[in-house]
Amino acid sequence: MRARVVVLGGTGLFGGAAVDLLRAEGVTPLVAARRPARGPGHPVDLLVDAEDPVALRRALLPGDVVLDAAGPFQERSAALVETALEIGCDVVDLSDSLAHELALDALTGPIEQKGIRVLTSCSSVTTLLAALVFESGAREPARVSVYLSPASRVTATAGTGGALRHSLGRPIRILRGGRLVSVPGWRESRPFSMPPPIGRARGSLMESVHAVTLPRIFPMLQDADFWVDTRVPGANFVLRLLARAPALAAPVSRAMSRSTWVARRFGSDAGGMLAEIEEASGAVTEARVFAPRRSYPAAVAPAVLAVRAIASGRFPERGLVTHDRHVDRRELFAYLRRLGIECSFSG
Repeated sequence: MRARVVVLGGTGLFGGAAVDLLRAEGVTPLVAARRPARGPGHPVDLLVDAEDPVALRRALLPGDVVLDAAGPFQERSAALVETALEIGCDVVDLSDSLAHELALDALTGPIEQKGIRVLTSCSSVTTLLAALVFESGAREPARVSVYLSPASRVTATAGTGGALRHSLGRPIRILRGGRLVSVPGWRESRPFSMPPPIGRARGSLMESVHAVTLPRIFPMLQDADFWVDTRVPGANFVLRLLARAPALAAPVSRAMSRSTWVARRFGSDAGGMLAEIEEASGAVTEARVFAPRRSYPAAVAPAVLAVRAIASGRFPERGLVTHDRHVDRRELFAYLRRLGIECSFSG
């Protein structure tokens, strides 16, 4: 490796998964977190808060490659990238926040002038999704609807609960008719079909980054939405009720995000993602990403490949890199297969 790799949030679920996968790929990352690790897990090499520019300047060095897994990104600012511009670091993050994406968009000029690399939202519902749309063969995608079925027995954390809380009963933005429109989160739901043991399921409407990222790659795109199923018995019904009572939604969802034992006990081991890709002609292709166990590494796989390429000097792109250039899609699909995660297409 030509560069030092730092994983912010490296003691969390997705940060820890990224650390494990990077080590398996021959990269030795430094684990960074706000506080020392408790219990089993990766020891912390750097104590640093991703929102503290002073701490970031103290911890990071010019030429570092930073993998930012410190969610929830709905509560994050652009402090890390602003500091990376000062120091001269590359940043790859796992953001699932539309607001965070737009905040980094505002820094496009300085990022390009400095010549650093910023790969934001280098995850499944962005980078992997773009690869699925290309691989589907759709020439003129007009609609992309995404359904996410998490392996909730594993992925239920305070961070994932925070992402859910920011869409619950609040105005969210989706792409409809070629423009961003505001609708209430979790008020709408619709059915989807996944491989067993998930099978027939129902997702609720949440905000997603791909409402902004996909139209940059596919300018003809008119509609993009995101549907999530908690995969916890009874939880979807309760959340849809709370979405109609905004005064109760915030305190109840905060309590739920701190109490993950129900999901850990009764949630699903299987997980995956389905993308409905509709062309202007009306033809629809369904792309599925699925694993009966350990599906969550799909969320960090694009970032792991991108970080490895940057740190080894094999990533030519600079600036705020679009999602179709984060990774080679054939390499990404092969990597997912090695992790036991299958991608399939039908239509």
